[in-house]
Amino acid sequence: MATASTNNTILIVEEDARMAFLLDYLLSREGYKVITINPSHHDHITQNDCLSPRLIIMGNKISCDNDSGMISNIRNQKSWENVPILILINNYEKQKMQRALEAGANDFLLQPFDQRELMAQIERHMVSLH
Repeated sequence: MATASTNNTILIVEEDARMAFLLDYLLSREGYKVITINPSHHDHITQNDCLSPRLIIMGNKISCDNDSGMISNIRNQKSWENVPILILINNYEKQKMQRALEAGANDFLLQPFDQRELMAQIERHMVSLH
């Protein structure tokens, strides 16, 4: 469970409103502060000084359809270059997954995902920042 004394903000970049709602619900219930952004605003994500996430969760379509351009843009921003990025993958598509990892994503989670696995991935990446 997240602690109030640390930055526990998770940024969700997801176009599927149901998935964004589910992630927000699951993570908020565990004590995380959740910010959800529609991918149509992706050009402004790293330019928003109010955002300082500890982890980014991206939907598969967002991260892979444009040759992982959004991930590359995040990695090219000095203040965002070390923020872990977790990709949600709909099906096992090695090529898309590989492009996302090469662009700078840290890990992936196959959908449908198990809530315990999601939480384990999040905790693992947040702990690795210390």
